[in-house]
Amino acid sequence: MKKILVASTALVAAGMITAGSASASEKIKLGLGGYSKWWVVGAWQEGSYEAAVGNGTGSANNVDVKGDNEVWFSGSTTLDNGLEVGINIELEAGGNTDTAGGQTTTGDVIDKSYVYVTGGFGKVIVGTESNGTVLMHTMAPDAAGNTGADGILTGGLAIARPDAVTARVTTEIDTDAEADKITYVAPSFYGFTVGASYVPNATEDNQNVYGNANSTANAASEIYGVAAMYANTFGGVGVKASAGWVTYDINSGTDRSQEVSVGSQLSYAGFTLGGSYRDISQNGSGLTPNVGNNAATGTNSSTGYVWDLGLMYETGPWAVGIVYFKSVAAGSETIEGSDTAEVYQISGKYNMGAGVDLLATVGHAEYDDESAKTANNDANHNEGWAVMTGLSLQF
Repeated sequence: MKKILVASTALVAAGMITAGSASASEKIKLGLGGYSKWWVVGAWQEGSYEAAVGNGTGSANNVDVKGDNEVWFSGSTTLDNGLEVGINIELEAGGNTDTAGGQTTTGDVIDKSYVYVTGGFGKVIVGTESNGTVLMHTMAPDAAGNTGADGILTGGLAIARPDAVTARVTTEIDTDAEADKITYVAPSFYGFTVGASYVPNATEDNQNVYGNANSTANAASEIYGVAAMYANTFGGVGVKASAGWVTYDINSGTDRSQEVSVGSQLSYAGFTLGGSYRDISQNGSGLTPNVGNNAATGTNSSTGYVWDLGLMYETGPWAVGIVYFKSVAAGSETIEGSDTAEVYQISGKYNMGAGVDLLATVGHAEYDDESAKTANNDANHNEGWAVMTGLSLQF
């Protein structure tokens, strides 16, 4: 497969070199875009958990501010041969809070940076963009865009996730994060398109596939992924569906790991019903154990599945929806059971003007480690409610 990808890249490069002068095209000029999103969050979590981890007596009523901001620099030019060549750079602009989903932030000032070439053959992307399965992924709809890796509750930013609990925060196959890669997306044909990604290794982005996110010892390498997506409308009914498959090595494990994701949405008369599923099968025998690593069989604590389901209604400037999310991970081989993370929430959005949305979410999150289920270990179990309101600006 590497030979195919390398050959495809060589063909694109050769086409650009032999296409002749691009003197008639304009030099790329970068434009600005991006978003600023801020939440004011009130959270009520288990007093027994707070006491067990040394955060007080458990009577606290926590209020916090969470933000997510990015500035985008992008531009493109069309060459004389008809190829479009472009660039996109995404600058983290503050408010990136804590360790969402257990993945410690790397402190990268630049979140993504990539170039692309588009033509009749499709689109080739080179750089630190998400992989093709993520770009095409369909998941449960949410009115406030407050789910997945960027969600306050699903990301573990409101109700604290115990350190012993292994969980994934999204149904997207984001194992490689924004590691350097090459991605190809084919032209759409009657609403159907396919794509593929190749990542030599993910250590550049310090993305750990399970356990300790501060270590690259167990980072994924030699990552291959393929994806497909379909989107069309039939008699007023909108249909979206996606599927993705990714395989990779973990520190020269005996067997290659793999992940599969599927998702779909149906929409009609303002209603959208959708959901998605991700199956994770990670193999890495002989690795230094992290939280719950099962070294005897080569199956580590992240092996498991994630799924979500949501219903949203949108009319005029208003949107409201409900989402359910659950993550189940293998956990430790020494204790019967699995680590679980469960979230259900109701969200709303009101559009106040071009690019300005008022947001709100209320929901509940619960985290359980196997030890919390079998030995009433308060430090490994937490749950609680969160109420939040936010403002989203797009520019």
